[in-house]
Amino acid sequence: QLNRRAGELLGEFTRKQGIDLMLGVQTSEIVGPETVTAVRLEDGTLIPADLVVITTGVRPNSFLARQAGLEVNQGIVVDNHLRCSNPDIFAAGDVAEHRGICYGIWSAAQYMGRIAGLNVAGAGAEFGGIPMSNTLKVLGYDAFSIGRVEPVDGAGRPIEEERDGNYCRFLFRDSKLIGAVLLGDISASSAVRKVVESGENLSALLRTRPGGSQVLEHLRKQ
Repeated sequence: QLNRRAGELLGEFTRKQGIDLMLGVQTSEIVGPETVTAVRLEDGTLIPADLVVITTGVRPNSFLARQAGLEVNQGIVVDNHLRCSNPDIFAAGDVAEHRGICYGIWSAAQYMGRIAGLNVAGAGAEFGGIPMSNTLKVLGYDAFSIGRVEPVDGAGRPIEEERDGNYCRFLFRDSKLIGAVLLGDISASSAVRKVVESGENLSALLRTRPGGSQVLEHLRKQ
């Protein structure tokens, strides 16, 4: 969800709140006879603990769909109308897999639910997919990301800026904004989302060789 520099900035902020971060380590054992007393890492380091929280992401519960004979891959496979392999059944949200993607985020689930509801009523609406996006508040520090945050080839053009505790990064490809990261001040997140989802051509802006602040100012005006 974040590029490397954004991750570093979030880590620095977290450490200032008194939280230790241990990156690139693996847990080998949760220690304790009945209740947890420590966590042991693969290198043998023992970390005293009274509570262990495990975050493992989102996994679709497709058991009922498989029992019903529906096509299931990572999730329940749906078409652009969010119909399953049985055309009388629709699926939306975390359990649905559209074009090979299980989104696992609230905004996508909400949008898919709206499309599926329309189609149950016979509207014939299509879900074309949306850029992955997340808005978080980490210990009071706001973070927003959408789309791609790192180039996948030489055509990607990143523009980033750090100022007054805020950070922004924009990734352009073929004169279109395909991804962005905002930390601290995320007041422009709605404007950024709109431009990413619309696929607007921003060649005129890019010809001015803008910095991050100029990109933000332009997007806010859209």
